[in-house]
Amino acid sequence: MSVLAVSLLLASVPITSADRAALDAATRAVYAPYHSAALDEMAAWDRDIWTREIRNLVRQWQSVVPEDEPDALNGADWLCQCQDWDSQNFGVNVLSLEAVQPDAANVAVTIELGFDATRDAVLAFRREGGRWLLADMRTEDYPEGIKAALRQTIREGEAVRKARQ
Repeated sequence: MSVLAVSLLLASVPITSADRAALDAATRAVYAPYHSAALDEMAAWDRDIWTREIRNLVRQWQSVVPEDEPDALNGADWLCQCQDWDSQNFGVNVLSLEAVQPDAANVAVTIELGFDATRDAVLAFRREGGRWLLADMRTEDYPEGIKAALRQTIREGEAVRKARQ
């Protein structure tokens, strides 16, 4: 994570205070449901927080998800990288927020799950339709990003489907 964070800092461009506030709000909105004991059952990939490109990849992935077993993407929640969390003690700490292009920014966070457990992530946001949406996410589980994991899992699912025909 530290090498990734350093490389993100080197690639940064100036960010306006308005964009900084909007990105902070977008980051908090991504994790807002985890603060409630009554978290709805909507999967992370179904939430309206992803760019059009990620939503398209999710649709492709869902068309090849195996019916009889979990694949590399549906075993845990993408955003918290967990299956369980303590909503009373859940928290997100923004470590850095850097623009990499006028309409793209990276936000490094530490996610506190409760139970003395934390996860680190770098959220790649892109401005689409006036909103900051998740364009990718790098974590320990997805070091190349969720976008690359989606593409890989789609390829694997298509190969399995072809082999069964």
